[in-house]
Amino acid sequence: MNAAHAKYADVERIERLIRESEFDAVIAAWPENVGYLSGFYHPDMRVNWERLHIVVWPSDGAPAFVVPQLRADLWNGGDSAGFILAEDNRPFITEIRGFEGEHLDMVRVVADVLTDSGITTGHLAVESRSLPLKVSAELTRLLPGLVQSDGWPLLNKLRQVKTAAELDVMIRANRLTADLLEDALRAARPGQTEREIGARLAADLYAHGAQELSHSILGVGPRAASWHPWPTGLKLTAGMLIRSDWGIRMDGYTSDIARNAVVGRASAEQRDTFARLSDAHDHVVSAVRPGVVASDLAALARREYARVGLEFRWGLVGHGIGLVIHEEPQLLLDVHDPIVEGMTMEIELGYFGEAGGYHIEDLVHVTANGAVNLTKLEPVRKLIESGPSPR
Repeated sequence: MNAAHAKYADVERIERLIRESEFDAVIAAWPENVGYLSGFYHPDMRVNWERLHIVVWPSDGAPAFVVPQLRADLWNGGDSAGFILAEDNRPFITEIRGFEGEHLDMVRVVADVLTDSGITTGHLAVESRSLPLKVSAELTRLLPGLVQSDGWPLLNKLRQVKTAAELDVMIRANRLTADLLEDALRAARPGQTEREIGARLAADLYAHGAQELSHSILGVGPRAASWHPWPTGLKLTAGMLIRSDWGIRMDGYTSDIARNAVVGRASAEQRDTFARLSDAHDHVVSAVRPGVVASDLAALARREYARVGLEFRWGLVGHGIGLVIHEEPQLLLDVHDPIVEGMTMEIELGYFGEAGGYHIEDLVHVTANGAVNLTKLEPVRKLIESGPSPR
């Protein structure tokens, strides 16, 4: 393994936490976990679940990366390397093994890696929430002496504390999303459709460095009160509230930013509701610090809504973020996980009313002294008004 090629991950921390765990090896196949454990991410990892990329990481020994044969040839100098151009990046794992086809040969190769590592009995960590059943079942058939258990808590813990490189790419992705989302909302005009606003925003994001869209939520008027409204052909009219929650990926790391605007001039009621929600949001961010548990922040949010005179018509108050758009902890009343120094989180508050929906979501970084809001760059947050500036 060449740890020098680990652009984002803390390889020493990965090795230590796996070694200290109850597992003899970790099997990762979900693109987000694979990206972290291998140092390699490509959008095609999310497209074809018949052609997985699988990391096998023993608790005592070097990891291996099981990938489609063509990609293995690129990295190992095999038969396909002469006519397929090299990709932009490669994994830091040096043990690369290829499989053929799109069926169960990949499981055979995984079993070979485990056998070569001397792991034919013991405890195996797998992703219970995402590993295809046919892969798990075939691995049991090939290596019946291995007990498979849910390794998701361990995998989440591996990614929990962000390195400086991870923080840098996340700041770039989230600030780019925030800046261009705000620009697109300011440029909205009566007569435009939701889809036209979304198309402009997507084009701008790709033009400035986005590699993928992770989500594109946008609704105007009554549709702004939908849970996850996708852009449609609905046309904007003056006074409509616009709610948008947008995300992109850079090197697999995701952004998640929500903003509000009004088509034209906002009413006094719209400005007042937004100001109250913004005040509550800032107070929740100020309470984020190491050691505070998720449920306490969820309860605080409800108290903040009451303080500013808004009924709590929302759900999730925030969540971790990184390679996974919703990392633990989820800020809910029944989640008691502590906040940890080095986390990146999205704090999001919203309000659904008869005239539409409000939604504020910002990236925060948890430091030893508290949280730093990385995407609210002005001291006072204002409701965006689209169109020419009023006289």
